[in-house]
Amino acid sequence: MNIIKFPQKGRPAGKQATVPTPDLTRKSVKPTRVKIVLDKMVSFVWVMTVLVWPFVKWVLSIEIFFQMLRMIYHWNTPGVYAGWTFLLHFSVLVALTWFVDFYRPQGMKQQ
Repeated sequence: MNIIKFPQKGRPAGKQATVPTPDLTRKSVKPTRVKIVLDKMVSFVWVMTVLVWPFVKWVLSIEIFFQMLRMIYHWNTPGVYAGWTFLLHFSVLVALTWFVDFYRPQGMKQQ
């Protein structure tokens, strides 16, 4: 859409071409049984994780500290892969932290 209306060749100065607009109406989609069951399972896992999260966070943090010390000790030892083990355990802690803090199941979203 132009701010300044320049006349186009072959058209009178006062006419503009019509722009087709897409249909913005959405039809309601009914969730399938599998999606409902999956949502219920994720909600259950989320609630159980939130309930035990303070204890699990401490245990995982202590375990990751141990893995970090192990990684530093075995830094130049071939075949141990302590760095990858530490990275895996740390990424599990980060993923669980995101799951507890930022994810909310469908039925539990605040409005």
